[in-house]
Amino acid sequence: MAKFHHKSLRRQSAQNPQNLFEAVQSFLASSRAPALVDYGDEPIALEQGHYNVEIRSGKLMIEVWNEQRSISRRILSIDRTKPGLIDCTVQRFGGAAGKLTLFDLERPQTSFRAALATRQSFAEQFRRMLQRQLPAWEIRSLSSALDLRRSFSASFPRAHLCRGLDHVAALACPDSDSEPAVLANAILWYDYLRGRLDAKERLALHLFLPEQSGNLTAHRLRWLTARRLGARLFRFSDQGMAGEVDPKDLGNLETKLTSQYTPFEPAAELKTSLSRLMSTPGLVCCPELDGSLSIRFRGCEFARIRGSGIVLGIENREELSISELHKVENFARHLASLAPELRRETELPVFAEKWFEGAIRGNLQMLDADLLADPVHGQVLTFAGGTRELIDLVAISRSGRLTIIELKTSEDIHLPLQGLDYWMRIRWHAERQELGHLFPGGAVAPVSPKLLLVAPAFSFHPTNEIVLRYFSPEISVERIGVNSDWESGLRVVFRLQGAEVPISHQERNDT
Repeated sequence: MAKFHHKSLRRQSAQNPQNLFEAVQSFLASSRAPALVDYGDEPIALEQGHYNVEIRSGKLMIEVWNEQRSISRRILSIDRTKPGLIDCTVQRFGGAAGKLTLFDLERPQTSFRAALATRQSFAEQFRRMLQRQLPAWEIRSLSSALDLRRSFSASFPRAHLCRGLDHVAALACPDSDSEPAVLANAILWYDYLRGRLDAKERLALHLFLPEQSGNLTAHRLRWLTARRLGARLFRFSDQGMAGEVDPKDLGNLETKLTSQYTPFEPAAELKTSLSRLMSTPGLVCCPELDGSLSIRFRGCEFARIRGSGIVLGIENREELSISELHKVENFARHLASLAPELRRETELPVFAEKWFEGAIRGNLQMLDADLLADPVHGQVLTFAGGTRELIDLVAISRSGRLTIIELKTSEDIHLPLQGLDYWMRIRWHAERQELGHLFPGGAVAPVSPKLLLVAPAFSFHPTNEIVLRYFSPEISVERIGVNSDWESGLRVVFRLQGAEVPISHQERNDT
């Protein structure tokens, strides 16, 4: 005879249906935006006329539906109640026990439940994709849990599959907006699994991305050749149907190069005044591509000189003539006098990277003695598909070699790949001789640019060196750490080529 009950329910005694009904009704009455999470599925709102809670044949049933799907569950027990939240044990179709949560979307303290449910739902969708694409493989593990120790993100479900001596490190990207972050996480997952396998075992990397994504990842992968990744790309639809794509078929680099550059050429009188300004601690002058000069205090622009005019002020700005430059000097002295009263952690973090940029611009020879102090350009490229958070500088050496300088004042696991983004685009434009107008003083040499990753010494993320291990040998990349109190004067603390490990870390690894 067929058994119409699930054996896991033998251990689960149902609570009194009337008590359960009253608890659920009380929750719904007190919620402004009730929703339901049946784990493994997306959250679904409980809208008036689209759900039903009732006792049928001595069982409490909850049903909810919308245009896309419907859910019907028997509530067996309430396991936990908190303001705006109820955790329940339910009986699914076929008799299997499961977990279900009712929560109020209007309560900020319960919003994490919706995010957690969305991640778990996508992880289950990823499992089904893997089973369809790699049916002969065993899924040894699949997780979307946050792992701070190894810097594994909860946003990207990761899986380990095996078949004999062959293994796959698989990782999925939930949406197109997350693509810039997916490859760094995939490399960390791949590198972690590689370290746990025997030398005779083989490991490949499989990436699953949404439709209309993959261009950025494909171009990055072409420059990750120092270690064999065996990378394969799959793109999936909204219905979770995935198909493999050839990275070579994913199009050209999406970038736009500025066509405008007007050198800032001050008169002799103005140069004298600017020299006095530059002696103010925390103040820098940064020439812009349009021929203007941005004057900043601790990264905050308070004046701009353009042609024969000046714009002065931070919140309320006034237009002045060049003859009134003394007002800019007075404003700068006033800001400097306030500096001891300004608390960096509250007033200035928004401008920290701009401040850092100014410090680097004024000390380029500390980074590389061969670099020319002028011209130095910021943000000469416009990226398709979003904005960038890093400061990018492009300089040129006496021999004509381009140098990309990526600046960061805080830890970021994505720093190497964001630097790679800029490097491969500058290289692409340089190959087509499209950068000559930015450096009119001399010819741009036909060699690959250098890439400098610059940050305070303790602000490089520990995973940066792992990602750099996979960079192509053709990319000349150097990490330069400066003193943590760079605001008081810039000093270079260390230089590391590529994925080199600091001497202190080497000693620690040897013990």
